[in-house]
Amino acid sequence: MEAIKKITTIKNGSIALKELEALNNQEVEVIILPLTGGREENRPQSQKERLFQFKGAVESDFTDTSTNVDTLIYGK
Repeated sequence: MEAIKKITTIKNGSIALKELEALNNQEVEVIILPLTGGREENRPQSQKERLFQFKGAVESDFTDTSTNVDTLIYGK
């Protein structure tokens, strides 16, 4: 299955995509989703930006810095 994902602007109730010629005379499904916000908001994120969105998500409130495991586990 082929898929074409393209962000474009509808002008005069029409969409023009050059990539559609590859699908000429084929039955296709068309899904139109409006973007929320501006184009800058919906630009593809870099890998760094995708990873930083999780920064701090698994931080713990645990503050004990003891290196003695027996004390931590058994309280001895």
